[in-house]
Amino acid sequence: MSKDLALPPHAIEKLPSGLTLLAIQKRGLPLFHARLSLPAGACEDPRGKSGLAQFTVDLLRRGTRRRPAQDVDDLIESMGAQLYADASMEEAALALTVPAELAGRALDALLEVALEPAFEESEVSAARRRTVAALQSDLDEPSSVAARAVVTLGYGPGHPYAHPGAGFRRDVESFSAEDPRGFHATRYQQSGALFAVVGKDEPNQLLALLREKLAQWQGSWPGPAQRLQLQFSALPPGDGLRAVIIHKPDATQAQVRIVSPGLPRTTPRYAEAVAMNTALGGGFTSLLVDAIRVDRGLSYSVSTRLHMNRRAGLSIFSSFTKNETLRELIDVALEKMRGYAADGPSEDSLDKARSYLAGLFPLGLESHEALAEQIADALLDGVGLDHLAKYRSRVLAVTAEQAKAIAAELSPARPGAQLVVVGEAEVARRALAGLCPTEVRQLEEFA
Repeated sequence: MSKDLALPPHAIEKLPSGLTLLAIQKRGLPLFHARLSLPAGACEDPRGKSGLAQFTVDLLRRGTRRRPAQDVDDLIESMGAQLYADASMEEAALALTVPAELAGRALDALLEVALEPAFEESEVSAARRRTVAALQSDLDEPSSVAARAVVTLGYGPGHPYAHPGAGFRRDVESFSAEDPRGFHATRYQQSGALFAVVGKDEPNQLLALLREKLAQWQGSWPGPAQRLQLQFSALPPGDGLRAVIIHKPDATQAQVRIVSPGLPRTTPRYAEAVAMNTALGGGFTSLLVDAIRVDRGLSYSVSTRLHMNRRAGLSIFSSFTKNETLRELIDVALEKMRGYAADGPSEDSLDKARSYLAGLFPLGLESHEALAEQIADALLDGVGLDHLAKYRSRVLAVTAEQAKAIAAELSPARPGAQLVVVGEAEVARRALAGLCPTEVRQLEEFA
């Protein structure tokens, strides 16, 4: 029996404008889903304007040129829908799901919100206050500080990925209405965008509806504009383990991250990488969970993950522990990860990881929303639909030799890794004595 996954009936069309149309037929529930993905993610944030992509997408539903914010909310709610609007590192996306008979209304609403935002001064000021308050609040949550530090330190100065999507408070405080207006005008373009719809009709019928609506809204798209020329240099390996301690006064626990360069989303070794990582720390029965949580009780939360963006990625170990066991947790993590890099996973642990990944994958394609997102991302990321169709068979075919080879390459603890500790600085400094060079940074640097 084939382990490949049969994708539902679908059609793809590339318009001369550079906009890709995707129509997917999903029989059964009489629902219609639309998702518009635009090349307006956080990597496009101009220098000194970190967080602008997220700020812009947050403002889209806060009023259009046709109606104020409350009327936009009423329009969406009148269809029994919720509007999803968010920005990832690579793209901004808007999506909603409605009963099938409201497909036309849903497309009109989505296009109005995406293409005709008002960016009223009062809404921009309110959004700026909310965002700054949220960023300040993040400083109270050590895990949020650690997450922000990992991308900032892991990718390094000047890299387009080297800032948290929500931005830094010092940048957001400078935003005026002209910032989201300019970002929208230059990034919300048809070139590089993808419009996906999922419904019960045949793909060609869905495409016809989409073309009809796009023709009606053609004049609302921003005109061609000069965009940033992003510089994606390779992540340089470091000389040896070094630590950054982010001082959180009076903390009784410490957040721990170990980060090193990983792989881009487009790697042909994706299956080997995820299988290897799942056996290391990506699953509940993984090596690090057993060693740190089960055997020693050092933490309730232990994981490794591969942070894959289109052009670069990171390999990250995450955990936390009380101050008294900080050094023990780090020593155990480093020992186990270095041993794993040398030996790779056991056949039993690799088999569990393969079966887990292959069994879980189809569940991520069951809903209208998941289908649109997964297929759209496969096209936008450049991995193609073959990645989805053959994912299970490729994962199940990963050998111990392949997993061992990529374990050495992707271990978070390999030479040049950065150790990030969010906690009480003097406690952490004493705990790390003799381990590696350390420096202390202040919380406000990552706000």
